[in-house]
Amino acid sequence: MGRKAGRTLDDRRAEWSARWDEVKPAPFRLAREVVPGLFQVRTRGSRCYLVVEDEITLIDTGNPGSGERILAALKGLGRTPDDIARILITHYHIDHVGGLPEIQKFAPEKTGVHVAEAAHLESDAPLPNPFQHPLLAKVIQPYLLRNDPGRARVDEILRDGDELPALGGLRIVHTPGHTAGHISLYFPNRGVLLVGDSMQYKFGRLMLPSRLFSEDMVEAGASIQKMAQLEFETLVFSHFRPILGGADRRAREFARLLAVQAAG
Repeated sequence: MGRKAGRTLDDRRAEWSARWDEVKPAPFRLAREVVPGLFQVRTRGSRCYLVVEDEITLIDTGNPGSGERILAALKGLGRTPDDIARILITHYHIDHVGGLPEIQKFAPEKTGVHVAEAAHLESDAPLPNPFQHPLLAKVIQPYLLRNDPGRARVDEILRDGDELPALGGLRIVHTPGHTAGHISLYFPNRGVLLVGDSMQYKFGRLMLPSRLFSEDMVEAGASIQKMAQLEFETLVFSHFRPILGGADRRAREFARLLAVQAAG
């Protein structure tokens, strides 16, 4: 069978790419559904999330250069940047806000962040260095300066307890420690808590956020105690696989362990 006349190699590549997009298994897709309506997108060095309803809420934007991947994930879901109603940022670190200026070019919708983080995003100065150890901060500083995403726009200041109309109701939970203005996102009607970087989940265990990048470990522990009072089945992270059942029980056990360690 001969090739169709007039077809270029680029035409054929585009055709095969489109066919693969139609049939690719879930592990190969840019957007993976965690719970109905909440999709995880692997960005550069992190994960962002899409709440997909009539309108879309984008949570975090990955490292610089992640915008293209987020837009491709939207396309794969049959949606466009025009469907994004709001962008929520958990905290100012570059692996969470690096793609924000890129996305804002295509989706000039409301961007919300805690008041303690807002100045970092809107400043013309580079983002603060997240490394807490002075030597490591000095070593990584040239890389951060080369890759700084630049100024982004903040449209809405988020506060503890604020509620937004996403996935049956979204509540802002201020969870400082990793950064002063870190927020987690609680979906009580769906039993989901998205914790950003306020906790780690490694080797099957919940852990405090990394000391390398966290500003106040005492505050981080207090935030875990606060989150452990909520009810949720699913716990979702920015760098680790989710816990899909009995997550609040495990969070309470972790909080009790931290309390015992602090008392001892």
